[in-house]
Amino acid sequence: MLAIDWRFWKSNLQTSSARYITIHMLGRLAALRELFIAKLGDCSSSYFLEEHVRDKKLQQVEEVEVEIQTIVENGKKMADMEEEVAKTPSEHASLMGLNDASDEFFDVSEPLDYDQSENGWPSDFGPEMYSQDTRHARLSSAAGFVKKLHDLAVHKRGYVDLQEKAKEDALLCHYGSTLPKDPTFNLPCSWAQTDPSTFLIRGETYLEDRKKIKAKGTLMQMVAADWLKSDKREDDLGGRPGSIVQKYAAKGGPEFFFIVNIQVPGSTTYTLALYYMMDTPIENVPLLESFVKGDDAFRNSRFKLIPYISKGPWIVKQSVGKKACLVGPALEINYFRGKNYLELDIDVGSSTVARGVVSLVVGYLSNLVIEMAFLVQANTPEELPEYLLATCRLNHLDISKAVQVKP
Repeated sequence: MLAIDWRFWKSNLQTSSARYITIHMLGRLAALRELFIAKLGDCSSSYFLEEHVRDKKLQQVEEVEVEIQTIVENGKKMADMEEEVAKTPSEHASLMGLNDASDEFFDVSEPLDYDQSENGWPSDFGPEMYSQDTRHARLSSAAGFVKKLHDLAVHKRGYVDLQEKAKEDALLCHYGSTLPKDPTFNLPCSWAQTDPSTFLIRGETYLEDRKKIKAKGTLMQMVAADWLKSDKREDDLGGRPGSIVQKYAAKGGPEFFFIVNIQVPGSTTYTLALYYMMDTPIENVPLLESFVKGDDAFRNSRFKLIPYISKGPWIVKQSVGKKACLVGPALEINYFRGKNYLELDIDVGSSTVARGVVSLVVGYLSNLVIEMAFLVQANTPEELPEYLLATCRLNHLDISKAVQVKP
């Protein structure tokens, strides 16, 4: 007898395990054969000997079957145990996405069931040793697996907490710094002041000849900008603790802020806030003083915007134009007056026409260079000539870079 075909057991046994069982059984058969020869001596009844040996073989085969069944069942139980350990904490599944390096925690290498010599045969055939070593190795592997998952989960939670803390700190106290400044006009998604001479305003004799002149300067300087997104309108940014406006107010200086807050509503509301500052008293500029201290009706009748797309597709340039327009009669404006500021919150969604134009602009936003000027319209000879309050240039704004406002 040189080999045994284990048939359906073969799929459940490793090669080294099959070899162990085969050699173990052959050894027992050989021992029985020697035992029978010693006891029967020269008995001529070969038939009796063959029958006796056959019975012993059947008994040994049955014992081997029981051992195989035990090994198979133990293997299945251990596989089930490892599967349960891997599945129990549902949160562990999400940890696999942290990084590629974490894969080593999930591809757990199992220790070999047998120590093998160079010729591939087991060095120890004891079934008790096999069972105990295997069970110990697999339980140790499972315990180590769970520990690594626990450590990884703690690491991830700590990392997320740090991210949330940093994000919270940024949004609580830095209104006025979410959009960077770039005077060179080279940095995408940035702001700068633009040349005032780009815009035409009413001259001193406008009521007589209707002629406009190039602006020569601005009353205020642009000092900051915000590019935000939220699930609601973000009003009165100037009054929020930690904003650039409140920082100056805390110092008690003469600075006065004029804030233009352009709101684009939708499933996500985008907010473009432009902060302008002057360090001279508003009383020195009568028309501006009347605007700041006047009622909403007066403000709506005088606040004017001049838009200009200096770079972008022709269709957008034509849609936006370059003509000065009064904002109040066309769009809803909410005014917020503080100790050292006036904020205008302009709801672009309040007009169907404006909403359509802005939707077109947003579609091309990253390809556009947008320039704007703001002023208070002069209607009387005493108020002429007009002057620009402020200007801005927005260089290739990016929707994806809008900063999420913490609820």
